[in-house]
Amino acid sequence: MSESTADNGNTWPAIIDELPEADLPIDGLHGRILKCGDYSILFLVAAHDVTVPKHQHEAQWGIVLAGSMEITIGDSQFIYQRGDMHYIPAHVDHSAVIHAGWRGLYIFKRRDSE
Repeated sequence: MSESTADNGNTWPAIIDELPEADLPIDGLHGRILKCGDYSILFLVAAHDVTVPKHQHEAQWGIVLAGSMEITIGDSQFIYQRGDMHYIPAHVDHSAVIHAGWRGLYIFKRRDSE
């Protein structure tokens, strides 16, 4: 398997591609989702440069699998590249610029209503 694609030419191996597609409201950001109890695990890909506007939600943890991104968490700015991990506590404002070709793995704590 190459760094950017699975043997079948897809972004993810079949075990992940078979997961439901995540309903994401941001153009250019695509993903697969696995819901497990109070948590969602997302495998995300940026088809092109993506700007994620400031928002907040329950806690999230992520790792960059390929490419790079810039995140603003509260008043602090960070650059993350392949292998870098980050944690955003619940209800903290954050935004991001995600660059084309980026891939990430994220765990989100889901809201009670989901």
